[in-house]
Amino acid sequence: MNLSTCIENAASQLEAAGVFFGHGTDNAWDEAAWLILHALGIPVDEETDLNLEVDTTQQSAINDLLKQRIESRKPVAYLTGTAWFAGMPFHTAEGVIVPRSHIGGFLLENGRPWIKPGSVKRILDLCTGSGCIAVAAAMAFPEAGVDATDIDPLALALAEKNIKEYKMENRIQLIESDIYQNLSAVYDLILANPPYVPGGEILHFPAEYQHEPTTAFDGGPDGLDLVHIILNDASRFLAPEGQIVVEVGESWTTLEQAYPKAAFNWLETGVEDSGLFIMDRQELEQYF
Repeated sequence: MNLSTCIENAASQLEAAGVFFGHGTDNAWDEAAWLILHALGIPVDEETDLNLEVDTTQQSAINDLLKQRIESRKPVAYLTGTAWFAGMPFHTAEGVIVPRSHIGGFLLENGRPWIKPGSVKRILDLCTGSGCIAVAAAMAFPEAGVDATDIDPLALALAEKNIKEYKMENRIQLIESDIYQNLSAVYDLILANPPYVPGGEILHFPAEYQHEPTTAFDGGPDGLDLVHIILNDASRFLAPEGQIVVEVGESWTTLEQAYPKAAFNWLETGVEDSGLFIMDRQELEQYF
């Protein structure tokens, strides 16, 4: 059997089992390819010959991994120990949310047209989780230092591993902090992908999302407990020309209702209800 046939067969099994995609893929074929390439020890970012022959030993390894995915409903990122963000691989670990955020697209564009990359010297990444946004921000703004905060020791340990993987120890500082609690610096850019899901919705998540820590999603009754804190205090930590980028997902309508006079600058991501907006310090001082 060749690789192409293996992927098609695995994709059919995933579709028949009704697994949920949303941790780096959005369809059965890509999910199957990710699983199979990992089982074969082939890097996902390398071009691979789909006519490659797969022997019986390799097929057995593929079947074992496919069975785990279907029966456990664990995200592929946990089964493989890797997830992709902003075009880069990151280590994953159970107990820490899988790397993903629409902020990745913003960073791949170096913040343009909203940001002048050369003017960014200091960045704050709130709720850093795996550290993927902090690393991607350091890549996007090579002249900037980055402070990355989280309150979860597991997340900070994983972030440290990813920062070391990209040899960013001299540019990214990890800080254990509940939002702004242990901070005193002023930043040109603040990035925040906080928990923003209304608590009552989490019980209805697909099984795959139930494997991730609830605290990474739970934004309180309306989903915006931390977002309110982030916005109300942000201007104190921004330089005069500084800006903040926040992701709130489908809670964007609730946010607009909470602050009807605020002019949110919603960013185009190509995904409906991505809920990504940018504000400068002057706007924050005016509305919050």
